[in-house]
Parts: sequence; structure tokens; C-alpha cells
Amino acid sequence: MLADFPLSIDYAQVLVFTASHPRPGLLWTDDHVAQGFAWSEGVVSFGVPDHDGECRLQVELADAAAIEPDAISAVQVPFTIGETIKLGSVFELREAELPHGRYALAFQIVPGDAEFAYVLRLSFVPDKAADFAILKPGGDVTATTVLRRDAELA
Repeated sequence: MLADFPLSIDYAQVLVFTASHPRPGLLWTDDHVAQGFAWSEGVVSFGVPDHDGECRLQVELADAAAIEPDAISAVQVPFTIGETIKLGSVFELREAELPHGRYALAFQIVPGDAEFAYVLRLSFVPDKAADFAILKPGGDVTATTVLRRDAELA
């Protein structure tokens, strides 16, 4: 596990972006909400259901994205790393260093416990042919296929 920490979620989203990205905010459409993510080169925003309290964010470098059996939903996007990345919520970001390359970045939402509303897992899987996918629809992810591969910068 590269990181495992509590996180207050702002604006119902978890962000991952390259540290030098000039505008890491994205404009969401109804299609983005239905598929659970908005993506543009160098930045992705994953939707988090409305909840009370903190979540737990786990970040891992893995050989494969293992979707938990009790996951509420899971999605995947391609993500290229060529520098430091930032991840977290709008007002609470952390930096991370990963080997440079192309990844399948999987995001899954797992029910929490008495301490955390949800466990949010980001899995970076080295994959030169990574693509967009709905790995497990459910919760706020109502689409069964990817509806939009791009989003406008905010």
C-alpha cells in the first residue's frame, strides 16, 4: 500500500492529477455522474456518494485491480505518469511518486465501518493498453458502459 489515510471529501469527488497540471478541475455532465468519473489528459475526478463523516483513501501499486466482492462500484481510466502526482479531495491533497509509465487506474468504493463512511481505493496497474471501463456498476454509478471519455477543464 502506497498510502492509507483518512480524507474529508469535498464536492463529492476524489482527484488524481499530475502536479504541474494548470487546471485540475473538470466540468461534470449528467453522463459523467452516471459513469462515476470525469477525465481529461493528466487529471481525473472520481465521484463519491453523499455521506456523513470522513472516508479512508487507500492508494496501491498493483499487478491487477482486485475488486472487492462487497464493492459498491468500480471504474477504470487510463492514466499516464511522467512526474509527481497529487491525489485526494479539493482542499486536502497529497503528493505521490510512482514509476513513470501508463497505468490502468481503478477506483472502487467499498462500504466503510463505524469510523469511515467509505473506503475509497485507487489501484495503479501498469498497463500500456489501459482503457476506460465500468468494472462494477452500482450506487451512484448507474451506467454499465462508458458514456464520455473526456471532460472540459473548469
